[in-house]
Amino acid sequence: MTDQHVERLGVSLDGKPIFLDRSNTNVTYHLLETPDLLNLVREALPTIEVADNDQIVVERNLGRIVGTTNLVETTDSDEIIYAKRIGRDAYSRFAKKRQPIPCRSIVVVLRRGESGYYLWTAMCAKLQPKEAWIDDSVYNQTHAMAYDESLVQLSTVTTSRPLR
Repeated sequence: MTDQHVERLGVSLDGKPIFLDRSNTNVTYHLLETPDLLNLVREALPTIEVADNDQIVVERNLGRIVGTTNLVETTDSDEIIYAKRIGRDAYSRFAKKRQPIPCRSIVVVLRRGESGYYLWTAMCAKLQPKEAWIDDSVYNQTHAMAYDESLVQLSTVTTSRPLR
């Protein structure tokens, strides 16, 4: 590994090297929220078995509060807005006047590469259910991110749900 963008993060439970390629990752946004995130990933890596899968998505409870998650359950009394997060092209649902909540878990996504596995993304969070990826799911109608203007593209904020 001579690429200046690539650093070795550790080794998986089954001995596979895990790298971070800063030029090809989605973790940058989450580092804004949790600056110590890479150390949390390094702590979790020895518990993750990759088993030669192309992609691994796991949640690890680290047994203590490790940060906060900005994903909150919403009710009809929440003020909902939409905006694009920094570094993203799609709109996300936000709840104004809500605060991130303490979190004991991180979610880690690893992808197979030429020299081993690479961290695609990680965040302080619980693993979301499959329906979270369906735009009109009940889950997405009852969950949002706590609004933090430092994490969004301010010019994209709207009160109307944008078409995807």
